[in-house]
Amino acid sequence: MKSLLSLRRGLIAGRFAMLFSTVAMADAPAEPTWVKEGVDWSQYNKFLVMPLNIDNVKVVRPPWAEDDPKEWTIELENLEAIQAIFRDSMKDTLSADGGYPVVYTEGKDVLEVEIEILAIMPWLRPGSDTTKDGMEVETLGSGEISASVELRDSRTRELLLLLEGDKAVGDEYQQFTAANNAANLEKMFTRFAKRLRTAMDKVHGK
Repeated sequence: MKSLLSLRRGLIAGRFAMLFSTVAMADAPAEPTWVKEGVDWSQYNKFLVMPLNIDNVKVVRPPWAEDDPKEWTIELENLEAIQAIFRDSMKDTLSADGGYPVVYTEGKDVLEVEIEILAIMPWLRPGSDTTKDGMEVETLGSGEISASVELRDSRTRELLLLLEGDKAVGDEYQQFTAANNAANLEKMFTRFAKRLRTAMDKVHGK
């Protein structure tokens, strides 16, 4: 017969996975790609947020631009700006108002979070003219990204949860400007951090 402690841990593990299934980079709730069984998520009360991994990101053209002869690339400085937006959004959201400390070293109560951007599909070619007939072009958001999310024990680096999916960057019609694109990214990363924090709150009974 299972002990009450093991039953509680099983409930916590299942609850976190269920909650996290609504977190990630998918537009609709999606089951995690993989979850380690029996994880006691309540042992974690700090986050180690790794730098946003953009090492192998691909720029994908939207269907209407497949015949564009010009190269679609994103400058390194713009990718680094995305990293900075991610870092600040995660730290501010997870730790705000008595939340969960974001630390920079491993520990027994530290959950490691790593997100890799696999592909970016901007609605317009980066660096291209965003005006037509003297007016700024409006798009529904900034584009889409494909990403993977990994949660690991920070000490052992054992993978605890893997989630992969696509996400729209922005959900309103607006001018395709650098400022609007940055705001859409910040909103997306902040929403992710809020849902991750909510999942952790649940397993801690908050």
